[in-house]
Amino acid sequence: MEQTYRLNLTPLQVEVLLDTTRGFVDNKKLLHVPTANGELAGLPLTEAALSWLLDRYREANEEKGEVLVTLCSADVKNTAVTITYSSQQKTLAYDVNLAEFDEQ
Repeated sequence: MEQTYRLNLTPLQVEVLLDTTRGFVDNKKLLHVPTANGELAGLPLTEAALSWLLDRYREANEEKGEVLVTLCSADVKNTAVTITYSSQQKTLAYDVNLAEFDEQ
């Protein structure tokens, strides 16, 4: 199963998400992020992933950018997370065990 979420975030929003993630003891909470179509999606975005994303915004010097977050089954226990910063077509991929992530 594959699910892609389209996000339109500002660098400030990414910074707030990053600060929120840093406040978690184990960095394993689903972050509820507004999608481009107005829904909220609980996504397993890690501190490292958000730092990477913030760096992409700074490189592009953009006020707002489109980000695609794709979740798909990697194996029985893990989910593959792929983050694509659309304007640069740069991607970051990592695996998580969603069972370890709590709702925020």
